[in-house]
Amino acid sequence: MSEIEKLEDYEPRWGERGAEHGAGRSIIFLLIGIGVGAGLALLLTPRRGDEVRDAIGRGYRKTIDQLGERAHSLRERANDLRELAQDLGDDLRERGSNLLRFRSRG
Repeated sequence: MSEIEKLEDYEPRWGERGAEHGAGRSIIFLLIGIGVGAGLALLLTPRRGDEVRDAIGRGYRKTIDQLGERAHSLRERANDLRELAQDLGDDLRERGSNLLRFRSRG
């Protein structure tokens, strides 16, 4: 049987297509569930609307502050790593120069 005949007889297994279809469908249902749950939580909360908005605003500001602190920490760490890499590069350059001088003498 030639390769073309094999390809003509090929039928995909349902498990292969079903898995792709099922994963996409599961994600859609998950997102719908999150939306419905969030909507119900806002409707059924014992707080007034302005209290809920204030709480959301406080959470937003707290998250932004934490992200700013984290970004500052990461910048400091990146600068430290850059300085370390620069020092290591300088050290390697010096050792290479010393090695070349040593070999040229001998």
